[in-house]
Amino acid sequence: MREGQALLARFVLLLLLSGCGEAADQLAEQECRSSDARSSVLKVFSDDQNNKLVTFTLKYSSSLDAMMSAAKSETEKSTILDGAKKSAVYSLDGTILVKSRDKATREVTCIAILSVSVLDTSAEKETEFRVKQTAGGPPLVVVRPFLFSVD
Repeated sequence: MREGQALLARFVLLLLLSGCGEAADQLAEQECRSSDARSSVLKVFSDDQNNKLVTFTLKYSSSLDAMMSAAKSETEKSTILDGAKKSAVYSLDGTILVKSRDKATREVTCIAILSVSVLDTSAEKETEFRVKQTAGGPPLVVVRPFLFSVD
């Protein structure tokens, strides 16, 4: 009888612990997908008009090529290029995955597809970011720079 109770107690404990893991996974997913995290990631890229993704996208824009060909001076070309960079529209895919969690630091590493549209051209790149819970304030979001070669 006692062996049965001990076995039952272990089974209940195992069920409780497995449920805690699921709750932690759901919390991590919520942190990655939170509006604060999403807007922070997008702000990092939109604030950097010389980021490599927008540079890559503009390299393949036929609209930009046409405008640059029609420009009469270097000043006009520079104005066109700056305007194109400022017009870039960024978005994160709806699917954001949890790459890892660190319970000790309360930090979650997330992966998402970042897209940019400029003039007639769009491009996308996987990006990684970390979300760290802070005491009483909004989460701290750090975007890992991605490797991207633009020739």
